[in-house]
Amino acid sequence: MKKWVRSGLVWGGILYVITMVLFPLIDHEKFDTTKILLGIPLWIVTGLTIGYLFDKKKKTTKARKKG
Repeated sequence: MKKWVRSGLVWGGILYVITMVLFPLIDHEKFDTTKILLGIPLWIVTGLTIGYLFDKKKKTTKARKKG
């Protein structure tokens, strides 16, 4: 597994837990199974996007320092 994919999945997992579990617990909301299930692919895509963008930025920063 590529490093940016693993990093992105970790980011997605962290953000998923915060937004779908912790915030509803803090606000004393009921858990909606539809919302929880729809959040999984949303946060996977979001996490992978974050991981890719962080990896891309790191590569361009290294290229600028070398050049």
